[in-house]
Amino acid sequence: MIAYEPFAAYERGVILELLSESYSQLLQELPAGKVAELLGDWREYDEAVFGEPGTVGTCGFVTSLSGEVIGFASWNPTKWPAVGIIGHNCILPKYRCRGYGRQQIREILRRFSDAGFKRAVVQTDEHPFFEPARRMYLKCGFEEVTRHPGVLLEDYAMIEYERRLGVGALDR
Repeated sequence: MIAYEPFAAYERGVILELLSESYSQLLQELPAGKVAELLGDWREYDEAVFGEPGTVGTCGFVTSLSGEVIGFASWNPTKWPAVGIIGHNCILPKYRCRGYGRQQIREILRRFSDAGFKRAVVQTDEHPFFEPARRMYLKCGFEEVTRHPGVLLEDYAMIEYERRLGVGALDR
């Protein structure tokens, strides 16, 4: 059974561990400086989640399957009610391609809808590693709205997706 539990139910370090394992294949392809930068950013995010439990720590959940951690998802609610921004989210490699990522995104969309957000946005990279994520967002009803210069790798664009929320919008 899949469950979405608050970050507070876990120990500091779980977010860094999940991101590191989920992105391990990509990290092997990146220059050492970029890997160090990403790991530093992820460590800071993990510290913020557990160091600020009343703010950052409330904006996400850990996903488990029959008690085993399989991923997590996060969001930024600061543009309420106009836009809910999906942040870090991942499913561990051994659990991919089983629909858990899509279920996780649908749970975020449900929470956004319940909170009164009008739209949801998410960004991902154009790099081939992120192809499954791009397909998943499209299957969850998102549409590509724009591309920005690359952040992770300068040769690849950052793609922004958006989807409407509200009455009937989650019926997809």
